[in-house]
Amino acid sequence: MSANNKMVRLGCATGWSRDRFEPAADLIERGNLDYLCFDSMSEVTMSAAQVARMEHSDTAPYDPYLEMRLTPILKSAKERGVRIITNQGWLDPQAAARKVLEIAKSEGIRNLKVAAVGGALLDDRICDLGLRFVETGEAVADSRERIVSAEAYMGAQGIVQALRDGADVVITSRVADACVYLGPLAFELGWSFEDHHAMAKGMIIGHLMECGAQVSGGYFADPGYKDVPDLHNVGNPIAEVSDDSVTITKLEGTGGLVSEATCKEQLLYEVQDPGAYLCPDVIADLTRVSFRQAGKDRVEVLIDQAGRPRTNTLKALVGIQEGYMAEEMVLFAGPGAMARAQLTQEILKKRFEMNQLNASELRMDYVGLNGVHREASPRPVNDPYEVVLRIALKTQERHEADKLRKEVDPLAVNGVSGTGKWATSSPSARVRPVIGLYSTLVPRDLLVAEVQVLS
Repeated sequence: MSANNKMVRLGCATGWSRDRFEPAADLIERGNLDYLCFDSMSEVTMSAAQVARMEHSDTAPYDPYLEMRLTPILKSAKERGVRIITNQGWLDPQAAARKVLEIAKSEGIRNLKVAAVGGALLDDRICDLGLRFVETGEAVADSRERIVSAEAYMGAQGIVQALRDGADVVITSRVADACVYLGPLAFELGWSFEDHHAMAKGMIIGHLMECGAQVSGGYFADPGYKDVPDLHNVGNPIAEVSDDSVTITKLEGTGGLVSEATCKEQLLYEVQDPGAYLCPDVIADLTRVSFRQAGKDRVEVLIDQAGRPRTNTLKALVGIQEGYMAEEMVLFAGPGAMARAQLTQEILKKRFEMNQLNASELRMDYVGLNGVHREASPRPVNDPYEVVLRIALKTQERHEADKLRKEVDPLAVNGVSGTGKWATSSPSARVRPVIGLYSTLVPRDLLVAEVQVLS
């Protein structure tokens, strides 16, 4: 334990926007937490949100699950003194903060302070900064007419400032995922942002926690090789942190497991160079991390001077409109299913030629046979009893993408025997925009966290 004898307990409520709902309430009720943290983003979040707003102007500019997640827990969190850190602000953290205050009023919660942390959005100036894309070397400005979103990965300074200002709930736009944990740790333990070893410690803890149940058994199970108990009720992780110790655990009575193996897998998750994990506030050396099982579902995290000074730039993601895609699936079952699927594929190819389909990409494969590994997939020993033919295409014009549905739907009366009901994996329109994601490096001094506290 550190000299000031302070231990901070942080619980992970979510690992992404559409994660389970139950863990948040359970952690508030039984976790004895200081902070409950929500990671509600993926790489594509901001550009997808921009596209949704383009197609439906009444779409909320923040996480659509914000109200559903916070309404059941906001009152109990306030009563128990659990502060909430979340990146559910997406395109407009101020609007999200106002929504939380509306929830507080309807729930009879008094004296709630909600902070909005912004400063990440670059849509209006990204083309005027003389930047180039990391992936292609092309000038960002050359894509001016096709850019739908641009935002930098901000660090934890804005979160710390919001907590200093007394916020009970902190809602951010884009920050690095782990920063929703680094922020409260830096605030509570008095870490300086110039202390790169402390910053690395906080980022490593945040990296272990950010994906929710992945460190406590989720996304880990491989039956017969890596078995996980009660995965249907997997518990989200809790971090117990002081200046001198770090422990990852979970609530008693929940499924899953916290082990050295689960921690090692999560440590290396989505990491290119473990020796130089680039973060907004530090460069973290993950090779300086080890784990020790300290009890059932308790793992001590040992971090040995893992920090190096931060870079002079911040990564920014730029979403670019790259046309449209459409996807359809046609189902076959019974004897001869494969032959009927292959004949349908030939019919569609000829129909596309007849109708002069102009597609930049066209893909046909069989779900369950070669849909993932494609040409590298082994040939089936026997003809499958069920076959799903998936057809997907990418075009520059929406009307070209529409041609896919116009050829698949008529198969109900013009196709082969036993053509099953067609389907699509799209959750919304059968033709949807394609947003390409590219990165660029923005000089750090051009970005400042903007903090506004509402009450």
